[in-house]
Amino acid sequence: MNFRTSRKRSRRAEVTLEVTSLVDVVFLLIIFLLVTTTFKQNEYAFVIDLPTSGVKEVSVSTDKTTVFITEKGDMYLLEVPADRAVDSATIDPSQKVTPAELERRLKELQQRRPDAGVAIRGERTTSYQSMMDVVSVLQDIGFRNIWFPYEFSGAGGGAPKPPTP
Repeated sequence: MNFRTSRKRSRRAEVTLEVTSLVDVVFLLIIFLLVTTTFKQNEYAFVIDLPTSGVKEVSVSTDKTTVFITEKGDMYLLEVPADRAVDSATIDPSQKVTPAELERRLKELQQRRPDAGVAIRGERTTSYQSMMDVVSVLQDIGFRNIWFPYEFSGAGGGAPKPPTP
């Protein structure tokens, strides 16, 4: 028995795989995912009616420390700084804070992160005095990065446009 095959008969066919169409499919999938992705919106513990403005401001911040002030003047502190894990036993966004407790917790934050920014979110009908009381506490503690988020109305009304340099 001769199990050897002759070299003339055993020519192997070369197998090739065309990847051009596969690359096209991969690019189509990437485009589909990019188009259909919804980017995460800011999520907050409270639904409040923010004031609107016709001027859009772009700010980038990784800090999540926010003081919420309701129409009645109740204050809530949502503190999720990047330098420590969230402990649900100590941070309860549904619990009101007194002005003294707010000051104590903000002092602790200032000691850990002197450059931290704090957002003050007041409802549209919140009294000006309530807002200024919180600003005064923040400045006394030593915070210099204080900002007031608002919703962009796009109507062109509200504050004048900032000057262009």
